[in-house]
Amino acid sequence: MTGLTMQLSAQWNGPQKDSGLCVAHAKGRQPPLGIQWDFDDGEKVLRENRPSFPDSAHTLPADLGTGFARPDSIKVRPNYVISLFRCGDKQPWLSIDFAPVVRGRDPVQDMFAFMRIAQNRFGELHKCTPRP
Repeated sequence: MTGLTMQLSAQWNGPQKDSGLCVAHAKGRQPPLGIQWDFDDGEKVLRENRPSFPDSAHTLPADLGTGFARPDSIKVRPNYVISLFRCGDKQPWLSIDFAPVVRGRDPVQDMFAFMRIAQNRFGELHKCTPRP
């Protein structure tokens, strides 16, 4: 497992009004980071992404809303976290998946930290205050 120490470039899928997807690319590697969000179907997306083995999922801290973090060593970006939260009068969902973390780090705590950062940035961009 290695850290993300190489130069990354992000590619957006167009104007981000109601939903978005961003994948960071690193030359010569599989994309190490993906972020997706949407204002619709949060409950459905959570249900569809719930792990087959519930013991492998970690419930989010209460301040991050409803969701879970799930490390999965089989995937290219094995660390997956998803949250359904409130931002103003809307209820968006946000998911992040990323490459393996450096040996010795706690991937679940990293996923919680990434989600906290992403929700704060989401609030800045959409002029709302994220809350559970």
